[in-house]
Amino acid sequence: MTEIRDRLQQRFSSLTKAQKRVARQILDSYEDYIFVSIDEAARGLGVHKSTLVRLAQRLGYEGYSELRNDLQELYRQEISPGRKLGKTLTEIHRRNVFQQVVETEVAYLREAVKMVRPGDLRQAADLILKAKRVFICGRGPQAPLAEILAFRLRRFYFDVHVIAEEGRAILEKLQLLTPHDVLILYSFIAVPKEHLMAITLAKEAGCPVILFTDTVAKDIVHGVDVLLAARRGPATIYHTDIVPTAIQTALILQIAKLQAPDVLERLERLQDLRRRFGYEYSVIPHQ
Repeated sequence: MTEIRDRLQQRFSSLTKAQKRVARQILDSYEDYIFVSIDEAARGLGVHKSTLVRLAQRLGYEGYSELRNDLQELYRQEISPGRKLGKTLTEIHRRNVFQQVVETEVAYLREAVKMVRPGDLRQAADLILKAKRVFICGRGPQAPLAEILAFRLRRFYFDVHVIAEEGRAILEKLQLLTPHDVLILYSFIAVPKEHLMAITLAKEAGCPVILFTDTVAKDIVHGVDVLLAARRGPATIYHTDIVPTAIQTALILQIAKLQAPDVLERLERLQDLRRRFGYEYSVIPHQ
């Protein structure tokens, strides 16, 4: 039994009726509270944040943040890729799976419009434009996002370095960070140890950091210059990268808009190279 479940079992009878109700709500949907702030949790539960503080203390925690830490540990122990996919499958009620997926993603995209501020995109674009080198760190399911961004930025003549390594191997490239570079990270839900370490090393080097993340993780990450956060869905369901891809595309277009003449000239030079070496796209005529 996990720490928080053990505490609830031992002390449940001593809780007030209201505290019992809140405790049940938290445990029944703990994935909704693993990373959100106490204010957001209180709003979601329909109580004052002091209620959560008192509940945490009644369970033997110093405060709500300690209780939330145990919720995060519970999440790590109980949520697996199989359980995520299984829960998603139970929520598919239509025969037309594609239609349900599209409608769900459209809903999250509309929500993202309210979450991502134009000023944040502009600030991120400015940091990239000023950088001598761009380091991009994305692992696992986020690796394709990192590769696509690197591909687009190279076409704009940026010196881009993708950090695909994990563990201590990540230090080989992180040690190269300088104040003239920029570090871009992709971390959703649970921010890995390596990325927290990367943020620390970037701050020590005076290197600005841009983080693509989910709203559930934004309150636990510190030391980031620009936070591009939007919800992809509840923590315990199967996710796609449609929302972060849209944000990333907007960032690329923001950079292109700020450097329109130079970007267009560089892309035309790429096309000239294709013509020169026989790689220009051509349409095969119908026979």
